Amino acid sequence: MNSLIKQISSYFIFLTLLSLTNPASAKTVIEIDYDTASFKNEKLRLGKLEVDVSYEKKETFDEIDNLHYQISYDGVSQLSSSTLTQFTGGVFLKDLDGNGTPEVVIRTFSGGAHCCTNYTIYTQRNNQLMKSETGLLDSRGGIFQDLNADGKFEFVSVDNAFLYAFSSYAASFPPSQIYLMRDGKFENVTRSYTQYLKSHAWEMYQAFLQSKKEQYEVNGILAGYVAQKILLGEYEQGWKFMLANYDRTSDWGLTIYQEDREIGKYLDFPTALKAFLIQQGYLNKNGQPQ
Repeated sequence: MNSLIKQISSYFIFLTLLSLTNPASAKTVIEIDYDTASFKNEKLRLGKLEVDVSYEKKETFDEIDNLHYQISYDGVSQLSSSTLTQFTGGVFLKDLDGNGTPEVVIRTFSGGAHCCTNYTIYTQRNNQLMKSETGLLDSRGGIFQDLNADGKFEFVSVDNAFLYAFSSYAASFPPSQIYLMRDGKFENVTRSYTQYLKSHAWEMYQAFLQSKKEQYEVNGILAGYVAQKILLGEYEQGWKFMLANYDRTSDWGLTIYQEDREIGKYLDFPTALKAFLIQQGYLNKNGQPQ
């Protein structure tokens, strides 16, 4: 019996030592949500990368930073910084570009209706940390996903400019935006992922059918659908579908503004949409796909 107890004890000691020395068993993710209590010096580790994270839960809105982190590489401190996040956020380590060196990803949320999520990414290059950001995004933000199973994680999001542009937030369906981390910077690679774009376009089509059936807003979906078809090289097909199906009674998005001042109104939704697509870079000044 004593021999069995010694064997079991030795086994658990071995597992403990393994967890301390094996990077694969180290913690690599911290998620923060509404129920997360304050904590100090939680450690993340992946390979030679280590991050110490502290968080102070806020009970009221203010502008004081409450997410603190220190990044070290190969035992050498590289950066100490802090930021503000409300209600939700997170820190995780992931090799986004497949070069063998993991990135540090800081996700923060500003609080408020549908806004705003930001991702800050730190990449180790030539013994220095490079910083890049997604910028403020709709509260859904985006997701890092290996779309083509090549070991590199794309940042999959949507074009936030389409939110509220021609319908309410709930009835908006923005086109895809896909970025890839290269040399510490985000590169727009949206048009390289045809299958994903087709899948997103199909979801838009199904959403349109449902909204039309329920006699709900459709122009916000159609605006995104036309842009999605441009990304697929199918602009004419998308435009014809929009012309046949748009809501002629809605005036959402028809008002023309200049420096927050109303200066006129577009004749109809197709005219307003074309101007918007030119403004957002989907069409050139002649109204042709970019």
